Amino acid sequence: METTVERVRAIASHLGGLPDSTIEIYIEDAKLEMNSMEFKASFKEKIMRYLTAHYATLDNPKIKSEKVDGLGAIAFSDSTSGKEGLKSTEYGQEVLRLLKKSNLSMLVTS
Repeated sequence: METTVERVRAIASHLGGLPDSTIEIYIEDAKLEMNSMEFKASFKEKIMRYLTAHYATLDNPKIKSEKVDGLGAIAFSDSTSGKEGLKSTEYGQEVLRLLKKSNLSMLVTS
């Protein structure tokens, strides 16, 4: 199965306003990064999808709340504030979990 714009949006609905072409660039970035990663083949699409969502979320954070009473105040999600790298988004944290799980299963089946 291939990582598509639709599959990325299915896990990261806050990216719905981004043009398809922008998400496709994030998919290409994820593909490049994954060339240097070791993981079990069965995890490839899911890791790529979550890595794509991670990259897109770094540039387009989730909106936690938005005032509608004319003030226009917007607050962005800070559930991962203070963290760096893949730990800085929930999608990156899922990539780390999948890589750990994949590498552990590679050790067990090798």
